[in-house]
Amino acid sequence: MSQPPPHLFKRLFKNNIFRLSALYSALFLIASIAMLAVAYRAIERNIQISIEREVNAEITRFIGSYQSTQLGIESDPYAYFIEHQGRKVAGNITEIPETKRRIKDRELVQIDANEVVVDPTIEQKGEIIGKTVTLPDHTKLFIGKSSYDETERREDIIDAFSTALLTLLAVGVVGGLIVSFRSIKRIDRISRVSQSIMAGNLDLRVPTTGKYNDDLEEMSRNINNMLDRINDLMQGMRDVSNNVAHDLRTPLTRLRGSIETIARKSEGEVQIEAEQALLETDNLLNTFTSLLRISQVESGAAKIIHSRVDLAQLIREVLDFYDVLAEEKAQTVQYNLTENIVVMVDKTLISQVIVNLFTNAVKYTPSGGIIRLATGQQKMDKINYAVFTIHDSGSGVPEAEIEKLTQRFYRLEKHRNTANGNGLGLPMVKAIIEAHNGRLVFKNDNGLKVLVYLPLTQLQHANF
Repeated sequence: MSQPPPHLFKRLFKNNIFRLSALYSALFLIASIAMLAVAYRAIERNIQISIEREVNAEITRFIGSYQSTQLGIESDPYAYFIEHQGRKVAGNITEIPETKRRIKDRELVQIDANEVVVDPTIEQKGEIIGKTVTLPDHTKLFIGKSSYDETERREDIIDAFSTALLTLLAVGVVGGLIVSFRSIKRIDRISRVSQSIMAGNLDLRVPTTGKYNDDLEEMSRNINNMLDRINDLMQGMRDVSNNVAHDLRTPLTRLRGSIETIARKSEGEVQIEAEQALLETDNLLNTFTSLLRISQVESGAAKIIHSRVDLAQLIREVLDFYDVLAEEKAQTVQYNLTENIVVMVDKTLISQVIVNLFTNAVKYTPSGGIIRLATGQQKMDKINYAVFTIHDSGSGVPEAEIEKLTQRFYRLEKHRNTANGNGLGLPMVKAIIEAHNGRLVFKNDNGLKVLVYLPLTQLQHANF
């Protein structure tokens, strides 16, 4: 499995699934530690009780043998010490343990074996737990037993239990990480699609696999259904505007002919008014023509004929006819064109893109300003693009309005009443670029910079 990129780890703490996994793992760890502590204490107490029973039994046996004058401790595993009148009578340890080593709430005392054991038959590791009694003749007797074997068994049980708990905890953490990474990747896919949709690509859909019947899958389906509905509504709006444009174009053409006849046959004030009406009629016809053209490109009704085009050469050819517009405003046009960048495009449509962008730059660049044109290459998302840039020296566009530039009939608020145009130039540019699988980007950089990305990979002749 490939290693997740670093940014995924930074996002883990923002992921609810990981937070829940971490919380449950922490609670499981706390509960396990508490359970181990209880188990440890219970086993330790059972060891003490077991040894106490054995010690009491041995003391009882010894007292019986003592009363029958048969002294001696017959069981080798036991540690013992017999003291009479302050002197050692017998024993395999060095002394009777002090009472301050007494185990709480019990009559037993506890001492490290290596402190008192001298007999090699007694385990010299761990601890000796025993009991001191005073016989009727004031003889003191201590009998104890090493807890080493029982302690070792206790430690083995605790170790096995701890290993099992840690294994379960590790499995839980790893499982939580895997599920979290998967959910982050699925959320990333939804986020990328959402960003592309917000950028205007309404044809994209959130991928659904059907493997997961969870909230993310349901949300993805709901988003897709919402996008389908939005597309239907937008298509309905386009159809209405296109039908209106188509239905009105013919009567407007007839009306223009009539007005043109009136302007030609009349004189004076009537002729002036007729010519003004003729100009307004031409503007309306241009608007309807642009609407129909955009609709044809977006719907695929317009046939796009691809041919090999040198981008720098095409820009020069087109602007030979239009640079006079910049000269009229004393604007300087600077070229930085990289030669031999060849793209497979519809030459007529891309020429329209160049014209629309250049006339826009001339319109919004002040007199005496500079318009810069450049071409180059750039790789994005593993795709090689030819890049055409046109950069004016105007006042730029407010950031909040950049995303609206390609909306039909949209015009900047500050130019709404001063600039000519119908607000369809940039929507036309966008439709053409997207039909070529390209990208259109707007940036503010001491004026408005427009970047057109056209794929360098060969395109097939097709209708889009």
